[in-house]
Amino acid sequence: MKTTVEALDPVRVKLTVEVEPHVVKKAHDQAARHLAAQVNLPGFRKGKAPRRLLEQHLGKGAIAQHALEDSLDEWYREALEAEELVPVASPDVDIDTFSEDEGANFSAEVEIRPEIELPDHTGIQVSHPDWSVTEDEVDEKVEELRERFSEVDEVERAARTGDYVTIDLSVFIDGEEIEGAHVTDALYEIGSEGVTAKLDDELAGVEAGAELDYVDDLPEEYPEHGGEEAEFHVTVHDVRAKTLPALDDDFAATASEFDTYEELRTDLRTNLLRQKLRAALHEARGNLLEAYLATIQVPLPPSMINDEVEGQRAQITQQGQQYGMSFEDLLAAQDMEVDDWEEQVREQASDSVKARLVLDTLAEDLEVQIEPDDVNEEIFRHAMQMGMQPEQVAEMIQEQGSLPALIGDIARRKALDAIVDGGTLDGAPDDELLIELGLKQDPDAPDPADEAPADEAPATEVADAPTDDDADAETTEADDESDDADTDDA
Repeated sequence: MKTTVEALDPVRVKLTVEVEPHVVKKAHDQAARHLAAQVNLPGFRKGKAPRRLLEQHLGKGAIAQHALEDSLDEWYREALEAEELVPVASPDVDIDTFSEDEGANFSAEVEIRPEIELPDHTGIQVSHPDWSVTEDEVDEKVEELRERFSEVDEVERAARTGDYVTIDLSVFIDGEEIEGAHVTDALYEIGSEGVTAKLDDELAGVEAGAELDYVDDLPEEYPEHGGEEAEFHVTVHDVRAKTLPALDDDFAATASEFDTYEELRTDLRTNLLRQKLRAALHEARGNLLEAYLATIQVPLPPSMINDEVEGQRAQITQQGQQYGMSFEDLLAAQDMEVDDWEEQVREQASDSVKARLVLDTLAEDLEVQIEPDDVNEEIFRHAMQMGMQPEQVAEMIQEQGSLPALIGDIARRKALDAIVDGGTLDGAPDDELLIELGLKQDPDAPDPADEAPADEAPATEVADAPTDDDADAETTEADDESDDADTDDA
């Protein structure tokens, strides 16, 4: 096989391939054997009919077409490997010759991963994002906790903003009640705008037993009837006022495992610090990558950008279908034109593709090694994000054949790790604080695996996989919402 390459632009080439006649003949013979196994010819068992009889029965063209379909992809992949090309899109193939006498000659125009000359990835310096915790932020967490432990009791007075009312609500359009819009004995907070803003206005000042009728527009995102004018009928059964607990030691004992309010407040501050640092560290990784990317010029394959844009378009279209809305309708509900959306998403896609190409190249330059534990850790990470068991994610990856993509993600993450490790973050927390908060592993701490009892049954590799997002058990009920798992940095 002979191959030649002509560069059409920095990300597109024309690959010309010549295949010797004896190789093409071998492909025809193999195709004939495959077809013979599928055809019944009188006097011959399946697969045993001579090729000349098969040609008479099916025609030479059928055998040639089968040989072409079976062989072309293999020859194309061999040519790519010979020329050390990495395609990023399907090729446009033009076949000039394909016969046993003359051999095969075809060309393929294809977009390829560009060659990138990378500068030194170390020594990048950026400012660490702010990670300080203010007393006002701690106060907000305290108030959230007080809200959760507040008591709601009936009162004999008119309702005010912030009160709760028990209501029945029905919605009508042209005198017909909307199916699924009727609620009974619902506890509603005045001022929450949980239905429409006008409901809150109508409820302010009412007393138990009141009945309200008014007209308002339904929210734009409301299924089928979004934005339409509707009649609302509301019956108020009772008015309830909320009483917040006092900020004292009794409150701390009720709302947490702590005996004193000061201990509770200290724990809230620590949890806030952990959350802000985790977010700041993630942002800092992105800032270091962005600073590195700014030093590199990369020609971007249009197909990669188009794939990113179309992927996002498909995702929004699917979301819209859940509300009975088209892609255009969903954008319009957000006051966005299709052209503006595409321009914005295309710019984001360009940044994403550039980051991916640079990190792929850096991973190759660094000869990044992917270990089984790395795969287990990535599976564990995906499981946390998707709310699934690691074993389920591993099975899904195997069924979808997406392991190569997963390995690519790991390699890019390790390349970014190298940029972060080689960079400088001005104003970053010290390692002692990160270790104390569980955000960094103590290099002097013993390996838990070394301390496991010898007779203890080993867990599966997936279950044991460590992650940066190991469960960060909150010590109070004040912050029982789990932190979002880190998303991919690029």
